[in-house]
Amino acid sequence: MARILFFLLVVLMGASCFNEPDCLINASTAIKIDFRQTKTNPTTQVRTVVDSALVFNSVIVSGIDTAYIKYKLGQTFSSVTLPVDPRVKTMKYVFNIRSTSGVITRKDSIVFNYASESVVIAPRCGAYTYFLDLKISKTNYDSTKYKLVSNRLLKGITNVQVFF
Repeated sequence: MARILFFLLVVLMGASCFNEPDCLINASTAIKIDFRQTKTNPTTQVRTVVDSALVFNSVIVSGIDTAYIKYKLGQTFSSVTLPVDPRVKTMKYVFNIRSTSGVITRKDSIVFNYASESVVIAPRCGAYTYFLDLKISKTNYDSTKYKLVSNRLLKGITNVQVFF
C-alpha cells in the first residue's frame, strides 16, 4: 500500500511540473533566402531543382552602413540569412553577384514588407516579437524567378527561394 501511495505522490508531483509552458521560442529576426537552380536531364528531359552556389561581391542591407556580407576568396552561398529591423516595416537587400573572374555580373535587389506582433508565452518567458505577413513589394527579379515559401520568420525555415 505504501508503494502505491508513493507512486501516486510521484505522479502527482510530476504532473504539477507541466502547468507552466516551455519557453521554446521559434521566432526569428532574419529572412532566409535560398538560391536554387533548375536543371534539365538531357536524356530524360526531366527538370529538377537543386541548390545553386553564388559568389557575392557584397550584400547590402538597408539600415546597415557597411556591407553585411563581403567577398572572401572561395566563399560561395547557396542560402543567406539576412536581418530585419524591428523598428521598421520594410527592408531592402542588394546582392552584388560576382563571376568567377571577379567582375560584378549582376546587381539584384529585393524589398520586403512585414508586420510584427509581440507575444507573451508565459510571464517567466517574457515577450517575443514575431514577424509575419512577409511580402515581396519590389524586386528586379522576374516573377518566375522567385517564390515566397513562408510568410512568417521562424528559426530554420526558408522564406524565399530565388531561381537562377
